[in-house]
Amino acid sequence: MSFSLSSLYTISFHLQNQILLIAGFYIAAIALKGLLALVQIVGSTKGIQFEAFIASVLVPLLWDGAYVIMDNAKIHQEEYIRPLIETAGAHLIFLPPYSPDFSPLENCWSKIKQILKTLEPRNYLELRQAVCGALSAITLKDIHGWFTHGCYCNSPFVDTSQSPLLTSFI
Repeated sequence: MSFSLSSLYTISFHLQNQILLIAGFYIAAIALKGLLALVQIVGSTKGIQFEAFIASVLVPLLWDGAYVIMDNAKIHQEEYIRPLIETAGAHLIFLPPYSPDFSPLENCWSKIKQILKTLEPRNYLELRQAVCGALSAITLKDIHGWFTHGCYCNSPFVDTSQSPLLTSFI
């Protein structure tokens, strides 16, 4: 399972010599079967929002023996994260520092950002539509490739006879 908290967008609008910035984040989870969860947060992300995502969105999707993979972002290191994940029977693994190549979701964000750049959304509504379009362009072949690229499909973390799901969270 790959998890990510990504500053997916900051858009500036130029209106009569004034600049309006809209910043936001998406928190997401992907697994070998596809996108598991996606939550949009407008503005900055606080620990309480992340905790709510883990407790109310992620944990109900986990299964006994799942591996949740996160990077070492400070928000991921909070003391409440591990107990929440382990209550579902899942295991929490942190990636080594500076290792985005091991994150399937980083590759996913890269493709989404590339699509957003080509679509050039100019306002919030266009941005939401562009994100939906970018998400629909993500294929299972893409996701399987990202997990393979991160060396997870031939690792002890994957037992496809038990479950086709490995989830990456970064």
